Amino acid sequence: MDDILLPLEDLIRELSTEITQIHRWMAEAAGLNTTDLMALYFIRNGEGAATPKLLAENLGLTSGATAILLNRLEERGLVERTPHPKDRRAVLLSLGAQAALEPFADIRKRVREANANVFESLSPEEARIVRDFLARTLENSRKTLQNLRTAAAAGKESPKS
Repeated sequence: MDDILLPLEDLIRELSTEITQIHRWMAEAAGLNTTDLMALYFIRNGEGAATPKLLAENLGLTSGATAILLNRLEERGLVERTPHPKDRRAVLLSLGAQAALEPFADIRKRVREANANVFESLSPEEARIVRDFLARTLENSRKTLQNLRTAAAAGKESPKS
């Protein structure tokens, strides 16, 4: 069993490294830093339910750092804040008009096209298995990160460099 898991762990680590490099390239091409790009991804994927608080939790930022990030993105027309329809104290985040323009749209298209042949080569059953595996791995990783952040905030454990 270890012979199978170890290479899988290595593949996941290498894939993560490569995806990080792609995100750095994408951010640089768009004139952003990587955290700003990750914020745009989160807001896009939030389907109208993204809030500054959820964004801060997802990125591991303080509320102050999140406000600075959102101000920066809003100034560039990449993010819009609208009043929350049910909570007068809250705002909802959405992508601004500039996020649909070049270079953002072109970058997203190029990244999607980069792996299209791999995705298309999967049978429906293989795709289901891969999606299930990735979804479970993602869920577990998010829980692990949340536990690490909670422990660090409680002073029980600090992140190792």
